[in-house]
Amino acid sequence: MKKLFLLLGIAFLFTGCASTQTEADKLANCKYALRSVEISDYNVTSLSFDITIAITNLNRKEPAQLKRFEGELAMNDTPVSKINLEPVSIPPNTTYNAKTHITVPMSAFSSKLLGLVSMNSGTIDYHLTGTMYFEGPLGAEIPVPVDVGRIGGYNT
Repeated sequence: MKKLFLLLGIAFLFTGCASTQTEADKLANCKYALRSVEISDYNVTSLSFDITIAITNLNRKEPAQLKRFEGELAMNDTPVSKINLEPVSIPPNTTYNAKTHITVPMSAFSSKLLGLVSMNSGTIDYHLTGTMYFEGPLGAEIPVPVDVGRIGGYNT
């Protein structure tokens, strides 16, 4: 009887490993891009931005189940805000534009960066780093590092 349980346990582990590999293959076929960063509101104490992150599921058959994203937005190498995304299912062979809104206090900007943003002069390098967490077998989370950037004026 113990041998039967042992054999069933080993078979279950191999099945779980195969499922994890399949999920990892699906996630390897996702591409990420920082589509846009736009000022939506500003006042004396803060700037608000609308941010769009494009997630492309290149898998032709399976959806990618994004559980969450935790990351940080930097402008000209100055970290300005944490970014979080909610769960979403991305259909096969589709690009999903995840949108989020952030408010950044003026104190987060250096004087040079604040001048570039407020005067719409010069070029700003937006950079997003973090981790996408996808749903794996048995509800496990599979982390995928993300490191994308975008160069342009604040309204690109």
